[in-house]
Amino acid sequence: MRATAFLLAARTLQTRPRRTLVLLLGYGLGVAVMIALLAVGDALLLQAQDRDVVAGGDLVLVPAGLDPEVLKTGAVTAMFLAIPNARFLVRQLLLGPRYAEAVAAASPEMIDKLAYVRIRGEVHAARASGTLPSAARAVHSALAIADPGWQDREDDRAWLEPAPQDLLAGIDRFHEPPSGPDGRTWAEWWYFNFAGPDGLYGYVSLIADRERRVHVSVTVHGPDGRVLRFGETHTGTILPFAGPVIAAGPHRIELRDGVYRVRIAPMGPTPDLFTADLLVAPTPGWFLPPFEQQSGTFRSGYVVPALRAAVTGTIVLGRQAHRIDGIGYHDHNWGVWQDVTWEWGTTSSPDYALLTGLVRHATVREQEMLVTVYGHAGGRAGVLGVLRGSAPVASDWKPGPRVGTIRLRVPGRLRYRAANDAGDRLDVEIVADSIVATPLDVGASGAAAREAADTRSARAVFLQIRGRYSVTGTVGGRSVRFSSPGFAETFVPIQGTP
Repeated sequence: MRATAFLLAARTLQTRPRRTLVLLLGYGLGVAVMIALLAVGDALLLQAQDRDVVAGGDLVLVPAGLDPEVLKTGAVTAMFLAIPNARFLVRQLLLGPRYAEAVAAASPEMIDKLAYVRIRGEVHAARASGTLPSAARAVHSALAIADPGWQDREDDRAWLEPAPQDLLAGIDRFHEPPSGPDGRTWAEWWYFNFAGPDGLYGYVSLIADRERRVHVSVTVHGPDGRVLRFGETHTGTILPFAGPVIAAGPHRIELRDGVYRVRIAPMGPTPDLFTADLLVAPTPGWFLPPFEQQSGTFRSGYVVPALRAAVTGTIVLGRQAHRIDGIGYHDHNWGVWQDVTWEWGTTSSPDYALLTGLVRHATVREQEMLVTVYGHAGGRAGVLGVLRGSAPVASDWKPGPRVGTIRLRVPGRLRYRAANDAGDRLDVEIVADSIVATPLDVGASGAAAREAADTRSARAVFLQIRGRYSVTGTVGGRSVRFSSPGFAETFVPIQGTP
């Protein structure tokens, strides 16, 4: 039979060579595709069984900038890879409001990691797995142990649901300044803003340099429209190396029981003396974890412990006391900054919060603006979406504050759009109500651009804008539409009229 088959094939090739070759080519391609598919399937099966490869499941998280294929070259146990801000990913994203209808539980686990065990003086290699007992049971994990004694410990509970004090103290901490000439422009600052119902609002900043000097800066926009500024520098300071306390001379900020107490002692000359005693209580779940970006000698870190906070207390301007019962915000920056400008903004309502940020530096290329939306859903509070935005476009220019001998022209409106690959879209418009302007020498050395000695030496104007946000779009498949007051910061070139 085999001889007959070969004879027929040979005669067919002789009589119809082209048709026979096309048939053989098609058959060969089919066999090759089948072999490739079988090989891929076999490789996937081997990877699923490999204890050193992080893969499988519906979602695979790997460190930013890493190709999953790289995991196979040295494997996780050899490369010591880790997911940054893993707690934030679990609490705010997997267990956050965006996936409230899809994700019922999440269990952070480490599976078959290489460990060494000492038994009677001898060291043995072993495989170890770890998880949180309650989380493993909630997802019916293979690592769950049916033992009544296997319960969460205090540090297990703190990993998933930390107390407000522990959470804030962990992310709102001081950072050791770098040594050497690259760290000469190091600075770290704590920023609070507040707004009362009668039109009074303001900014409080404590800025520390590498020598542990702290500059206390206060700007207050009074109910009558006046803008008052106060500033002091103190060398006798206490920075939070070991605890959540910041002190600069008589001024002090403390974190106690998850609430910040901001106490500013009397500053400025009479009759415009300023003092404040405020309690800042962050909204649970609405925070941005610490992160850093670095390029060459440029290093910038940022964390937002309180994207929205209830602010209560008293502010005294001159001889008049103002009772504050309003909304505030707190963030914390650190880094080596020089020749830096930025775009920043935040607004919040009881249902939504928005945070935007963009840092400009000569060594940072193709930087996009980060736009983060927070909300509530399914009894959860946290991140609804992270988007990439265009820089705000200024329009409706109008006469603004007078700086020195110049009446500045400032934008009356800012607009930008943001989107991501998941289909989220936002349109944001800010209509300015009031603006505080500071002429800056952007090229000066220091933590950032410093205030110019006079308008003639200034290269740009730093604008702190108080206005009304209008936010519309779609995030996580749901319509987002809200309007609320908020703050924004931007830089514009010097332009105005005498």
